[in-house]
Amino acid sequence: MRLPRAKRLRYVSLAVVLAVVLAACGDGRDDDEGAGGDGTTEETGGGGAGDGGFAIDTADCLTDPASVAIEGDTIKLGTSLPQSGQYAAFNNINLGQQAYFRYLNEELGGVDVGGTRYKVELVVRNDEYAADKTVANVTSLVEDDGVFALFNVVGTKNNLAIRDYVNENCVPNLFAATGSPAWGNRAYPWLLGTFLVPYPLEMQALVTYLEENDPDAKIAILRANDDFGRAYSETLEALVEGTDLTIVAEETYDPESTEVGSQVTSLASSGADVWVLGATLLPCPLGLNKAAEAGWRPLTYMSGTCTSKTLMDAAGANGDGVISVAPLMDPNDPQWAQNEAMVLYKEKIAQYGEGADPGNGIVAYGWTVAALFEELMSRVEEPTRLGVMQAARELSDVQGVGLQLPGSTWSVGEDDWFLGENFNLVRYSAADGYFKVLGELQVLDDQTEEVAPDSLVNG
Repeated sequence: MRLPRAKRLRYVSLAVVLAVVLAACGDGRDDDEGAGGDGTTEETGGGGAGDGGFAIDTADCLTDPASVAIEGDTIKLGTSLPQSGQYAAFNNINLGQQAYFRYLNEELGGVDVGGTRYKVELVVRNDEYAADKTVANVTSLVEDDGVFALFNVVGTKNNLAIRDYVNENCVPNLFAATGSPAWGNRAYPWLLGTFLVPYPLEMQALVTYLEENDPDAKIAILRANDDFGRAYSETLEALVEGTDLTIVAEETYDPESTEVGSQVTSLASSGADVWVLGATLLPCPLGLNKAAEAGWRPLTYMSGTCTSKTLMDAAGANGDGVISVAPLMDPNDPQWAQNEAMVLYKEKIAQYGEGADPGNGIVAYGWTVAALFEELMSRVEEPTRLGVMQAARELSDVQGVGLQLPGSTWSVGEDDWFLGENFNLVRYSAADGYFKVLGELQVLDDQTEEVAPDSLVNG
């Protein structure tokens, strides 16, 4: 992996600092003293850090998370996501996750936590993708509905809006449905992202591909004018430094609108032969269609958040050849048709999915993240908020969950807070109607924070 010149220099400086720190480690101080100052000390207030792993600081919690336990025979979770408005397609996540939880409750007797089985109840609130509504929903879920934890809340700006509240109240916010690099910020240990490919790693995969196939490419960017979009553009700017790749144009769009026509027209006149589409949902197919109208046919990289059958059907032939990333098996790819996990998924979506389309990748995502919750809970030692979050912070070597790619492993640890660092680069075939795997499985463990500009992680 080629790193930008500035980042290489930063690592040299960091090595010098570490050498000084290590030289001071033998001064006889008590190793049991807390680290202090960054929200991640060794003072846990109960629950511990397992075998020397990351310890969650609970000193400033408004309620002791070691004292908040699962009540009765049900784990009550809460989530907030768009169920109406222009981002309503994200409600397909809910169809998939609810189908898995129904299957889990009705056929498997619930989730096993330390030898006790609990049913899972998911309380869902509609926020229309508006961050202020997410805040209101989450506050109500915690304080009125009494949910034990938050689960799979959708959206970068939405999770950013609630993370202070989550941190102060020490409520687990599990598997936030976004690949934002901000989930590596050590000041917020109560939020764990999902297995979606971190947006900076999407750009790393693209740059590697271009250096191998078109090292002199001229790149244009269309991105959402928010933290989600910034993760694409700012990472790409850092990665092309020191290469022969150049960014020749950039346009942004208002994420509250689907209008991208004028921006695409402008980019089409830039002379770019590669286009990065850092958008989500409808602006993706609308952008592809507008590019075709303008007669512009660059190599197009599209955000992994847009790789659903519904969206690609909306683009039709204009989506042909688009490349992206995928952490899961595509339900439409015939190579997985006889895969045991895929057979189970399609059978149970038909049984419990209440109208969900099993071919929709957003449904597949919801199914898999619910399966990941079951896997997490099976590793919990103490059924408290602290016990669950501690297990989440030590989740490692996850394989064969839901529609997880064969051969991939999801892990987090003290020095790496990102799950989704194993994925396939894929290319869409309009004729066949699915994304085809492009090359070998990408295994970029521990690389998200190396690739992402620090301002995206800790800004």
